[in-house]
Amino acid sequence: MKVAKPTPRDIEASDELHRILDSIDARFGGPWSDPEYPESLNEAMAGDAFDSSNIQHLGALYNELARLLRTAPNFYGRVLMGMCHVILNPENKLMDPNLDYLELHPELRGLLNNLAPTP
Repeated sequence: MKVAKPTPRDIEASDELHRILDSIDARFGGPWSDPEYPESLNEAMAGDAFDSSNIQHLGALYNELARLLRTAPNFYGRVLMGMCHVILNPENKLMDPNLDYLELHPELRGLLNNLAPTP
């Protein structure tokens, strides 16, 4: 299976998502749920589509994000920044810069082929 590389717009969007999550996660000890709202977004939506004008939906969304951010603080930084700014950085020569999908850099593939055991 081949996975498409993120586009520059994808990376900009992930940076913005990182900024938003970081602003919620900035409090020492992580954010805490608001007991006025449901813990579960699915519970709040009750089978309906998400409604951004519904305070119950917004409160439940915050509560779900707060739970995630307490469970794994800065997970978004490690995942988003690790992929977008380390693994995909052309200077690191981890991914092939000439392809629009994820594949090891030709130099890295060559090195790995040289390490392969000969039958």
